Amino acid sequence: CRAVQLALDGVDRWTAAELAGDLRGCVADVVVSPHGNYVVQKIIKVLTPHEVPFIVEELSQAGHELVSHEYGCRIFCRLLEHAAGEASVARLVDQVLLHTDSLLMHNFGHHVVECALEHGLPHQRRSIVATLRSDLRGLARSRSAAFVVEKAFLYGGAEERQTLVDELVAAPPSELAQLARMQFGSIVVRAALRQPGPLSERVREHLMNPAAQKELSSTRQGRRLVDEHRLWRGTAIGAPAAGA
Repeated sequence: CRAVQLALDGVDRWTAAELAGDLRGCVADVVVSPHGNYVVQKIIKVLTPHEVPFIVEELSQAGHELVSHEYGCRIFCRLLEHAAGEASVARLVDQVLLHTDSLLMHNFGHHVVECALEHGLPHQRRSIVATLRSDLRGLARSRSAAFVVEKAFLYGGAEERQTLVDELVAAPPSELAQLARMQFGSIVVRAALRQPGPLSERVREHLMNPAAQKELSSTRQGRRLVDEHRLWRGTAIGAPAAGA
């Protein structure tokens, strides 16, 4: 497999496409191979979907289970990184995102959702954020989903990030603080606190409520969050976090 990857790097595009053509009819099997998946990743990096259309076609026919595979998820990430705007790839990703709710919670599938947030098309990003909003505080308790929410705050548009903050502060201050003092919930709250201006200020105000302060002080994770972001009672809203 290493030799094939080197060959793909060292030949012209026509010859590379000819070499890649040897995988026609067995893409799904190669994708789940611990060694073969690297060959498919290399093909995606050096050739366009137009040059090797059977790659996307066979992935589409294989069903969404490949997205949640330890090696399969890598292939979908490479497609998003290198060819998200190609029509065939966009259709494949749309098909995948029909299962966003389950992918969010999956050890491998969540990586594809994160890549879609970073590299996908605007309507795909909106679709993911809509799914996150449907149960944001519940999802934030999951390790995999918390990382997806963090990416949504990082790569989402202004309106999308606004809707996520709206969902967080819709909870009573004590409930938001309960989330913030959890291992994975704190990932989401920290991402919200890193937002610019009014977005982070709304979250800070919620967490500086006396009921929230009581919750935060009850765990090491909560106390660390208070210190990192200067969430002490009496600190002016909009004051910079420690080290900022």
